[in-house]
Amino acid sequence: MKILVISGFLGAGKTTFIKELSERTKIKPVILENEYASVNVDESILKENTDLSVWESNENCICCSGKSDFAFTLLTISNSLDPEYLVVEPTGVGYLSKVMENISRIEYERISALPPVTVIDPMGFERGLKLYKSLYSDHIKYAGTIVLSKCDLCRDNETVRRVKDKLSEINPDAHILSSDYRNEGDAFWSGLFEDRDYSHSDPVIQAPEKNEPDFEKLVIMNAGADSVGSIVSLMEEFLRFRYGHIIRAKGTIRVNDALLRADLSEERYLITAAGKSSETGFVIIGKDLDRTSLMMRLSSDNYIPVRNRDKTSKDHKRLFGL
Repeated sequence: MKILVISGFLGAGKTTFIKELSERTKIKPVILENEYASVNVDESILKENTDLSVWESNENCICCSGKSDFAFTLLTISNSLDPEYLVVEPTGVGYLSKVMENISRIEYERISALPPVTVIDPMGFERGLKLYKSLYSDHIKYAGTIVLSKCDLCRDNETVRRVKDKLSEINPDAHILSSDYRNEGDAFWSGLFEDRDYSHSDPVIQAPEKNEPDFEKLVIMNAGADSVGSIVSLMEEFLRFRYGHIIRAKGTIRVNDALLRADLSEERYLITAAGKSSETGFVIIGKDLDRTSLMMRLSSDNYIPVRNRDKTSKDHKRLFGL
């Protein structure tokens, strides 16, 4: 079993990249997700319109406190499923060097690590590097390939050039993809699953002492809102720090008889329709969270039952194609 780690900070676009990876190759890897909370939004995204096998680990960060569970999970997957390839998506708040160190401890003839991929959002990179320098630098330093995500949203070529130069400065040995990865040919995608020279294959000695930034998390099960406008208003309030310093928020929210997926990171947010089988729940990660107000704002009591639908509900369906 060859293990490909797809790392990156919260909201970098790891899950979207993994889904594209699975669609662009004939390889159907098993996916192991290390979620930062009990609501696994990304699992439902990966499973939509695919036949991927997705395992989840949401009790501990696999780079530090959950490393024993991580090792056990890897061995279990290897022995029970015996896949040729396993793709691991860490939480985004752990150190890549620690993840690679933990994998190296159980490597033998049947289990080996491929050069990891780090996904970077160029529009949030400079701010993130300033706020979380140790963590960001670690994700970059120990990557074999660095992929700039959301390039279709970034119209500023100067920002991309500046970010690429900084990435090369931190890790001159990495292959850096600074164009839209969706336009890459088959050679790029299949190449990620190939054994290549990896200069940081033994990161144990240099792995940082600190495990992860001190973030708070709030999980709201059965999240609900009375309208799409209410969700939009909430996202805007997140950006204005109304409920604390929120760096990541994502999940599925019920509005009348519809399920909507909201995703916020790096001063941007997106609201889309969610699959009918999606788990309703919302995860908020940040610092100094106003937990009481957030739980009241996303309480399941907020949404209107189907029997009380009005024109607003019909507008929701039209807007999101439900």
